[in-house]
Amino acid sequence: MDQELQLIERARNGERAAFDSLVDIYKGKAFALAYNFTGNAEDAKDVLQEAFVKAYLNIGKFRGGSAFYTWFYRILVNQCKDALRKKQARMKVLVDTHEPVDEDDESPVEAVESGPGPGEALLNKEIREKVDKAINMLPENQKMTFILRHMHGMKLAEIAGVIRCSESTAKVHLFRATKNLQKALSPYIKTEGGGQYGIV
Repeated sequence: MDQELQLIERARNGERAAFDSLVDIYKGKAFALAYNFTGNAEDAKDVLQEAFVKAYLNIGKFRGGSAFYTWFYRILVNQCKDALRKKQARMKVLVDTHEPVDEDDESPVEAVESGPGPGEALLNKEIREKVDKAINMLPENQKMTFILRHMHGMKLAEIAGVIRCSESTAKVHLFRATKNLQKALSPYIKTEGGGQYGIV
């Protein structure tokens, strides 16, 4: 942490190499976060690049009132939101002009699995697609809170800092997101014995 603080201070003083070192620390988790929001590797790369540029241009304004990653994730989340709004606007233009939109073009990248048989792999793929779709259908703040909590392991206090709300409000967003996902996925998570898969 002391080393990171030194890098932040040097970056604030205009040292590009120090900022590049900060990028190296966070680029892995930051890319994963951008991908979770955009669902597309190329979009995630573009958003991440824009977020790092914005952070570099504004690093002098960082005063240490919160952790650096909270400050940077706030920038990244805002860039993701902007990218999604632009994408939705483009999709609306396509729909309004009656051009066909192939939803399969934006399907998530699937990891290669050697364990399950073809039937089980197909079922797992279908479930993952349903989960991804349900998460993307959540209201913006619920989606952000759910992704940050369950996909990135952030605490509610940290999430509150990223999305600029109180911790209690973040807790409400998370509760509502979970309930909405359970409702949306109920046809897919019930087992024959009446139990549920651990999807949500």
